Amino acid sequence: ITWKRCVDMNDRQLRNVVDGLGGRVNGVPREDGFDITVASEIMAILCLAKDIDDLKERISKIVVGYNFEGNPVTAGDLKAQGAMTALLKDALKPNLVQTLEH
Repeated sequence: ITWKRCVDMNDRQLRNVVDGLGGRVNGVPREDGFDITVASEIMAILCLAKDIDDLKERISKIVVGYNFEGNPVTAGDLKAQGAMTALLKDALKPNLVQTLEH
C-alpha cells in the first residue's frame, strides 16, 4: 500500500510516525505517516500559495455561489479577495518548524 492514512488536522508530527512498538499485541514495528488534508478550499489555497500576491489571486478564483443564470460567482466578482487575504496574511508566514526545515 503506497497511500498513507489521511487526517484533517494540521499536525506536522503525524507526517512521520513509528507504530507497533507495544510488543506482540500491537503488531510489528513499522514506519508510517499521515498525509495532511485540508478542511476547506481556503486552507488548500493557503498551503499552495507562494506569496501574498499569489494568495490573493487564488482566493479571487474561489466560487462562492451561482447567479440566477447558473453562472459561477467568485470571491473576485464580489471584490472580497482583499479582505480575505488580509485575514490570512499572518498565517502565510512560516512557523518555526517550517523555517528549520529549509
